Amino acid sequence: MANDNASSDHVTANDEAELWRPEQFPHIRRLTPEYEKTIRQLPLLNIDSLLIPSPYILDKTVDLDYEHSFVWDEKGELLGYMAVYATPDRKKFHIYRQVTSPFGRGKGIGTALARYLAHTVDPDSHIYLYVWDKLISSIDFFKSKGFRSEDVVVHRRMKFLLMSVTAQTLRERVASTQRREVSIVEELSRVRHDVKKSLKVLFDMAAMMSVDNFNRVAENMNRETTTLLNMLNMYEDKVHLSHKVSLKELITERIIPYIEAVDSSCEVRLILKSKIEPVSGSYLTFSRALLNIVANALDAIKSAERRGVIELVLEQQEDDVTLSITDNGTGIPEARLEKGADQVPIFVGKSTKGHGEGIGTRQVYSTFGSDRITVRSREGESTSWTIRLNRSTTREDTLLADLFTKYARFIKSTQRIELTKESGRMEISSFIWQLRQMELFSYDLMYHFSRYNNVRDIFQNVLQYRHGDKSFEALKAELAKCRVDNGSIRAWLLGMTKRIGRNENYLKQQVPFQEYKDMLFQSYGQATDRTMIFTLDPHSGEFFCTDRKLAEHLDFVPYLSRAKDELLRGELIGDVRNASSPIYLGVWTVKDLEDLHRKFKLIRTGARQLLEMGLAKEKRIAFYNTTYNSCESEIDTLKTVTLGEMASLPESEFGRFFRSSGDEMGGFVLAT
Repeated sequence: MANDNASSDHVTANDEAELWRPEQFPHIRRLTPEYEKTIRQLPLLNIDSLLIPSPYILDKTVDLDYEHSFVWDEKGELLGYMAVYATPDRKKFHIYRQVTSPFGRGKGIGTALARYLAHTVDPDSHIYLYVWDKLISSIDFFKSKGFRSEDVVVHRRMKFLLMSVTAQTLRERVASTQRREVSIVEELSRVRHDVKKSLKVLFDMAAMMSVDNFNRVAENMNRETTTLLNMLNMYEDKVHLSHKVSLKELITERIIPYIEAVDSSCEVRLILKSKIEPVSGSYLTFSRALLNIVANALDAIKSAERRGVIELVLEQQEDDVTLSITDNGTGIPEARLEKGADQVPIFVGKSTKGHGEGIGTRQVYSTFGSDRITVRSREGESTSWTIRLNRSTTREDTLLADLFTKYARFIKSTQRIELTKESGRMEISSFIWQLRQMELFSYDLMYHFSRYNNVRDIFQNVLQYRHGDKSFEALKAELAKCRVDNGSIRAWLLGMTKRIGRNENYLKQQVPFQEYKDMLFQSYGQATDRTMIFTLDPHSGEFFCTDRKLAEHLDFVPYLSRAKDELLRGELIGDVRNASSPIYLGVWTVKDLEDLHRKFKLIRTGARQLLEMGLAKEKRIAFYNTTYNSCESEIDTLKTVTLGEMASLPESEFGRFFRSSGDEMGGFVLAT
């Protein structure tokens, strides 16, 4: 049995042969002299500091092997490469350089290139490389892929480990390593580790400086500093999903170099019509979206078989920054420019090249939003994309940074439900209070939709999902239709709602409501700066509660098991345990005097229920105006009573709380 279990976890040669398919890596291309020239012009692919300076240290017969050296070419953008030297008999392969651009980090490019190499050489071939002994994390990485340390080489006063592996071992190790997805918060731990490592490397290099090696060490320190800065910038772009982005810098640093690398004959015209302020967004996401537009433009120009011209016009009018990208390619047929029900042109999501899945255009629209994009085209002549963005403000940046910090904290702290069958009341109560904090935070996210949408409609969609009446995909589709100034808010709201729904379902299935209804209700008291409304079943204690800006009491009636006239509507402000702050109760309709008594009796039952929920007897009740009253008397909204008194109030004293419906000042007492 032990052998069976062991074999199930081990990837055999046959298994790996089944798993390996070259078409899994459509972005990997063989290195060519043209690619080498492009790489030399890209500073982000020249940050491979502290590699052994010469490929000929171990074997002077090796030479650059173009057949087994590779680049990662993603829609014309080089995100990584591996330079490999080989012996004439192709039995030994030296990985001399392996570099991934910061913009390609997280894609697994390095592992993919190594795996590709292992499958394109003989299984018994030896693959080796040198790693500076200070780069502990790199050494650990290669060890996890099957590399073993064989020797130590001192080169120019620096120690390098010679590490090697057979191609077959590398194949099996890479196939058996499952790359785990990590959250942004988990990524911080890794970045913190890498930063400390880089700083230690810099300190070590500073210590080894001498007159003889100053220039070389200074160059290495500059490279390591570049690596460190790129590492920090990359993480900043991940966590600050919304911050200042200079479109002018993005165009000059990313877009124009990309065009020149893909088609050096293409004429690029950049027109800046005014002083352009930064916009709110993600540099990484924006650059990828704009590169998709430009890549399609270059493809269209190539199909048109004429000298290309791409014009980029950037201008600002008040708070709007507008970027237009126009090409003289083949254009898009008018029929494909028509918009569907989602207000997105028909061509979006369909390849503009006649093959593929049209992922690029989908990414463009998901990044900027359909309401901010205009596409005009004349078939056979040109296509123009116009994108309108909001200029960035310090206040907005601070607010979004604060929202993301809260979002990341909630997502990180609730990755798993820590409760078990043995969990006590304290642990379950803490879980409930945290769930309520998440719910209140989701309201803050919803408010950001209010400028362009009815937030009550959005809350209804969220409520339907949480109650199981709408799938997450349907909710996602509904929110995709809602305009919001920053798309990150939509993503955060979806993520938070999904986590809230998961935790609520756990409570419904695992935690007895009657035992914890006090905590479930009192936890809304954390909304100290909001007015919260609730709809209550006075008999069972079941209730729904939210910010009054997001719903009406009637919105909750379909989710409770009783009819409207058997329910109460209520309102609370601040901590429900604060006796000095009254809680409001009321009903929707009163038909006649008999119905008035019945409804007030319902309020008394509600008061008893609130006492069971842990509210103090001294806390006062105030009364809502009845929405529809056709009786000559009504509940006096100017009077209050403590919960304790209301819960024990005999029917003979109900009249103290009634007044004539025609006398707005009250004072009428009805004897019974």
